[in-house]
Amino acid sequence: MGWEDIEDMPATNLREELMSLLIKEVEYASPPDVASTGTELSSDGDHHDENLDAMRRNVCQWNYDCVDYLLIDREVVYLSMNYFDRFMAAHWAASSDLEDRSFAELTHQLALSSLYVAIKLHGVATDSSPCQSSSYEPSSSTSRKAGRPRRISPEDFCNLSRGTYLPRMLEEMELSLLAQLQWRLHPPTPTDFLLRYAKILSLALSHDDVYGQYVAGDIDNVGKGWSVFEVARYQIELAVYDMDLCRNFPPSRLALAAIMNAIDCRTVRTERTIISPFVRRSFINRLKCLGGEYAHMDVAGDDIVEVRRSLKKLCSRTIVLPGEILDATPSSDMSEFAPIADEAKMFEYELTDVIELQSASGSSISPVNVAADLF
Repeated sequence: MGWEDIEDMPATNLREELMSLLIKEVEYASPPDVASTGTELSSDGDHHDENLDAMRRNVCQWNYDCVDYLLIDREVVYLSMNYFDRFMAAHWAASSDLEDRSFAELTHQLALSSLYVAIKLHGVATDSSPCQSSSYEPSSSTSRKAGRPRRISPEDFCNLSRGTYLPRMLEEMELSLLAQLQWRLHPPTPTDFLLRYAKILSLALSHDDVYGQYVAGDIDNVGKGWSVFEVARYQIELAVYDMDLCRNFPPSRLALAAIMNAIDCRTVRTERTIISPFVRRSFINRLKCLGGEYAHMDVAGDDIVEVRRSLKKLCSRTIVLPGEILDATPSSDMSEFAPIADEAKMFEYELTDVIELQSASGSSISPVNVAADLF
């Protein structure tokens, strides 16, 4: 799903959709499969060691390689790793007593089965995928309606293991996984929240089109919104590698931290952020007007700041996005929003250092007017 699709999303049910996702998020926060085993997940991460972290990062990278090869939406990797983490949390005490070879076989089969289940339920083809069309929709989630369902047989999937595992072994591990997770296979993802946050941002940008002041050389609001969405999505994809981030922070917080990082990021070699302070305040106020948990949300709170810093550490120093040439011979005023290299047609951004953010409660934007405009 691209920025054009986000702009076309209806805004009338945003509050209900986000509140429903928050309820679902709580239901998956303390899965019964973990609690029933008596496995304690300590907040300091002592339950896993460096070997498990390294193994998990390898599994995550393999997942991304597979979905890219199969031309499947990358959001599937978050779901696959969610299944993987929940199963390993429930079996960590027992699996840690296994020999290295047996433990490796367990993780390999679990990685295959987790990704296989995630693709069967949620996998949709990207625009370039050659898979055949079908009337079947794998999920009601907006983020997974953009493409067509991806159908992969167990035999073809086992080829990814280079013949190490047979379809029968994959199906047996799949049954064990489903039983352990009690068929609870539809957790909300950070992308589910990000899409809706991005829609709220698009409304704030539309308001800026009417009341904002145009700055000479500025890229249009479509370009701004697209840049924020892509930078935020890049951070979410990297967050899947970090077990502590995925375990200690809910998807709603990951998505919010990612989009706030993106909103505050700057074009390389300039001091100008992608989004103006006016639009930033409007976005925060629109979130607060949703009510519920968002009414008392503090984007400068310790939990959001911690996630933002963690995401920044995962990212490269600069984030490069493809862009369009604004002018064949840009003036000095336009140079800071022109591509870094005309031939490459690229925009280059950098995440700013996370500092104490000023509360939006003192904003001059009226929450009542914002709510009326949004809903």
